Amino acid sequence: MLYVFPTFKLSLWPKVHYHIMITRRSVRIKTMQYVYAYESTASAASSQFEQYLEKSILSVKDQYLYLLLCIREVSNFVEVDAKIKAGKFIKQDSDKNFNTKLLSNVIIQYLNNDKAFLAEISQAKTAQLLDEDTIRQWYKIFIATPEYKAYLENGTEFNVDADRAIVKFLLDAVLLEDENFNTIIEELFTNWADDAEYVVDAVHEVIQKSKNELKLHLEKGNLKEKFRELKQFGIDLFRITIQNKKDHQVIIKPKLKNWESDRLAMLDVILIRMALAEFLDFPSIPVKVTINEYLDIAKEYSTPKSKDFINGILDSIMKDLKSNNTLNKTGRGLL
Repeated sequence: MLYVFPTFKLSLWPKVHYHIMITRRSVRIKTMQYVYAYESTASAASSQFEQYLEKSILSVKDQYLYLLLCIREVSNFVEVDAKIKAGKFIKQDSDKNFNTKLLSNVIIQYLNNDKAFLAEISQAKTAQLLDEDTIRQWYKIFIATPEYKAYLENGTEFNVDADRAIVKFLLDAVLLEDENFNTIIEELFTNWADDAEYVVDAVHEVIQKSKNELKLHLEKGNLKEKFRELKQFGIDLFRITIQNKKDHQVIIKPKLKNWESDRLAMLDVILIRMALAEFLDFPSIPVKVTINEYLDIAKEYSTPKSKDFINGILDSIMKDLKSNNTLNKTGRGLL
C-alpha cells in the first residue's frame, strides 16, 4: 500500500549549516508523517507504522553512505577510463596524456582507504545499489565540465582546498543536479525528499572537515547510540500521540472556541497533540523547545495560518498545565 505523506520540496543546493545527519526535529517530522498516515488509514495496525517509522529513521545513515559512495565511485572511474584509453590500439594525444589527478585527491583517497567507511558500506551493502553504467554516465557529465578541466590544469598537486572544492562540485553541481540521480535516489530511499537537506549537509561536513583523516559522523559522539536514542524517541512519541488521542482531545477541545474540530486541518491537530505528548510525557524536553519545534514544522508543512493558530493553542494549554501543576518537567526540561 502506498502512503502519501505531507511534504515540501527541498532545494538541491542546501545552505551549509553543519550538524549531525539526523536530529530530533527530523524525527518529529517523520513521526508526524506516520501519525498522519496511520490516522488516515482505517485498517492497518499501529505496529506496522511503528516499523515504517523505525526504518525511515535508520535509512538516513544509508542515504549518507550512498552519497559518499557515489562520490567515490564516480571519481574512481578515472582509473577505468585510463585503462580503456591505454588499451586502445590507435591512441590519440588525449589518450596518451590522460590525466588521472583525481585519483590522488585527498578526499577520494580517504574514501578509498578509511577502514571505518569501508566496513560501514560493506555492512550496509551500499555498493549493491550502484551499477557501472550509471556511474559511467555521471562520470562523463563530470569530466566534461569546465570546473573539472580547470582542476586538472590548476598546476597544483595535493592541494586540499582544491581537492575539497572539486569533490563538492561533483556532489552539488553534477550528482544533485542530475535528473537521473534524483530519480534513482528517490526510488531507493522513499524519504529522500524530507531527509535530503540534512544528509547533504552531513556529507558537506565530511568533505570540509577531513584533513588528516576521514571525519565520518559514524565516529561522532557514538552515532549508533544516537540513532538508538532518536529511534526510541520517535517510537515513544508516535505511541503516546496515538494512544492518548482521546485524553488529549479533552484538553485541546476547550481551546478551539468557535472552531469545529472536524473543520480543522488534520495536520494542525496532530502537531498540537504531539506537542501535548511532549508536555506531559517527555520530562527532559523544555516547553519552549517543544513549542518552537512544532511551530517551525507547521510553518514548513501546514497552512500559512497554522503557525499562529498552533502557537495560540499551545500557549493556552501550557499555562493551564502550569497552573494545575500537571506540566511534567524535570532537570533540563525545567529550563
